[in-house]
Amino acid sequence: MKKLMNQNWFIAIVFMVLYKPAIFSQMPQYQTFDKISNVLKVLIIAVLLVWFCLFYQKFSMYFVIFLFFEVWRILATIYCDGNYSSLFLTIFNSLAIVLVVEMGLKTDPDALLDGATFVLGIFVLINFITVLLFPQGMYEFNTFTTNYFLGYRNNSIMLIFPAMIFSVVRSLRLYDRLTVSSFLICVISTATVILAFSATSVIGIMIFILFLFLALINWMPKFLNIVTYIVINIIYFFGVIILRVQEAFSFIIVNVLGRDLSFTGRTNIWDSALEAFYKSPIFGVGEIDNQASRDLIGATHAHNYYLNLLYKSGVPGFLLFFTILIICGIALYKNRKNGKIPFVVSGALCAFMIMLQSEAYYNIYYFFSILTLSTFISYALPKRDSDGNFIYKNNKRIKSKKATIKF
Repeated sequence: MKKLMNQNWFIAIVFMVLYKPAIFSQMPQYQTFDKISNVLKVLIIAVLLVWFCLFYQKFSMYFVIFLFFEVWRILATIYCDGNYSSLFLTIFNSLAIVLVVEMGLKTDPDALLDGATFVLGIFVLINFITVLLFPQGMYEFNTFTTNYFLGYRNNSIMLIFPAMIFSVVRSLRLYDRLTVSSFLICVISTATVILAFSATSVIGIMIFILFLFLALINWMPKFLNIVTYIVINIIYFFGVIILRVQEAFSFIIVNVLGRDLSFTGRTNIWDSALEAFYKSPIFGVGEIDNQASRDLIGATHAHNYYLNLLYKSGVPGFLLFFTILIICGIALYKNRKNGKIPFVVSGALCAFMIMLQSEAYYNIYYFFSILTLSTFISYALPKRDSDGNFIYKNNKRIKSKKATIKF
């Protein structure tokens, strides 16, 4: 059965189920299909867990910490008598994504990258077509109208981004350059977020494209690493969310940019979320439904994932998630001299961390595949010859340094 992980068609089927487009959950006519896919998700996580125990035996530190993170979310929700309606299914989906990527990388990276790129690439293409056909939105869901094949315009980036990253990594692993297919996926993804316009998504993709460009011209500055990303995010979080330094630039924000100092009411939401966190700093308030969230903080989420995590899962949940990010960053840094792939994926991690300062994505678990890829990046590097040089399908050979880290 382990041989199935060597088959790109099997990986494609798994990704098709785990990355089910939001339209099937949000449009009533697809409810039957949605229920069937949810059952398949549970079966997949069960099978993957059995396979992992039988063939891989040892759980990685990354997976253990990730598991603790999800368990803590459950405990916080139980303690606070929160909402369980979708929590367990979301966690099952998260675990399955982490397991299939870790197992795929350790078994056959090419099969994983082929299957993931194929399915996610098709999803991105279909979503782009719906954006072109329905510029004002394809359907309404929860009062939001700008919904497309992959769901709401802001949240679809959590699926679009992995499509870009898997396709780029696949190209760099095989050819040390972008292929036509990976280039098209990047172009379509960028065009999608610009046309549907989600400012946070546009910023995230621009950051990633900048890193990709630097890698392609072989200029990969050492200072662009996890330490820099953490410092930037800490400064932003405390400066904007806590200290509100934007008030010192009121002239620019109000008169030049035409925005109000509350960032369209977000400061009020942040204040309410911080107040909820101060009242319960250990467990937070647990997972709650949208209406309860509106009653508590005035919105369905805190418009900042870190703050959202603090007020829902408390300090322990926040620290566990941050530990996962640090593990990813360390693995990428240790492999920084091993070609373009670690640097490009590091750019994706940088973009992801910055995007979380503006949004609290309900489907963030889709991006866990890239966090897992970051942690086990050494398995995604190009193949080597007997001298340790990277070899590519175009007969190109590049010397590499065997600096890796395993978790």
